[in-house]
Amino acid sequence: MKRFAGFLLLILAVAATAYGLTRYWGAQKTEDQWTWLRREFCLSDAQFSRIQALHQSYQPVCADHCSRIMALQQRMAELEQTGAKNSPDYAAAQDGWQAVARECNQATLRQLQKVAAEMDPGEGRRYLDLMVPHIAQYDHREPRGVR
Repeated sequence: MKRFAGFLLLILAVAATAYGLTRYWGAQKTEDQWTWLRREFCLSDAQFSRIQALHQSYQPVCADHCSRIMALQQRMAELEQTGAKNSPDYAAAQDGWQAVARECNQATLRQLQKVAAEMDPGEGRRYLDLMVPHIAQYDHREPRGVR
């Protein structure tokens, strides 16, 4: 009986330790995009503040692009539902969508370059190397973050 009680305590201790470690490691992986940016690129307080200010000033530009893109996507969806996918209206909406998507990508690239310029040179290059490839792959279905 003593062996059973000791074995049960050992199992409970292992289970509690495993649970605690899982919670600890899980919490480590759920950092927000700002925490990640600051940690990943070793930003000083001043750099971090300037980058956040850049982000804030870019928000209206991003919101404008997003609203225009969503309106054009909605228009294309409406035309598809009515069977007008081969119509001049659909082609115009699609051309408009592509133009705004290009505009968004170019503005985002300029924004990334501004952010990188606030970092130490090596970190800025690394940031651009990490982020720029995402621009070409972006499908414009939701707003991007700094991560």
